[in-house]
Amino acid sequence: MTSFTFSAEQLMLAPPEVRRWVERELATTLAALSRPAHDPSQVHDAALAACIPQEASQLFEMIKGDFLLSQVFFELAREMPGGQAPAPLHPLSIADILRHTRLRDGDRLVDCFTAINQAFQAIRNDSEATLFGFDQQGHVFIHQTTHDSIRQLWDQLFAPHAPMANGPSAGFNPPHLGPSEDIAQHTPGSPGFNF
Repeated sequence: MTSFTFSAEQLMLAPPEVRRWVERELATTLAALSRPAHDPSQVHDAALAACIPQEASQLFEMIKGDFLLSQVFFELAREMPGGQAPAPLHPLSIADILRHTRLRDGDRLVDCFTAINQAFQAIRNDSEATLFGFDQQGHVFIHQTTHDSIRQLWDQLFAPHAPMANGPSAGFNPPHLGPSEDIAQHTPGSPGFNF
């Protein structure tokens, strides 16, 4: 981080576009200071990567051999009832993820988040890319684009497909099942019927 100090006189002599930029930066800083401490918008949304559908697909290919990682990954596609966060953040309840995945401790969940994020960093070839942000209220935040990409992948992989009109099941009539002829011919009292 770099900082500069300017006097009021220097700012007055600066070009108009520089003065406007300084005004915007000051307004942003003052607005951030006036927010409550638990405001989810303080999750550094600019730092959260937006995983696009192609990357979500690649990510799943990398982790699909691990059932728990896959479970946690697809939890990121879940809608949170009443989840409100400033755009472009998508909030998820850590307690809900723990309950849905049947994890008993948060350490395992953190390990899963770490492994998913490391796979994402490998895809991006960027060791600074991060998918997750957290708050003190028990939420994990992801970029809305990440949520939408994982949801789209979920729908592609697991949404029920409509039967094909001319496919293998079209006109399928299962045979009537009953006793085979061999069993039907051997009734108690008939020759060859023994216990």
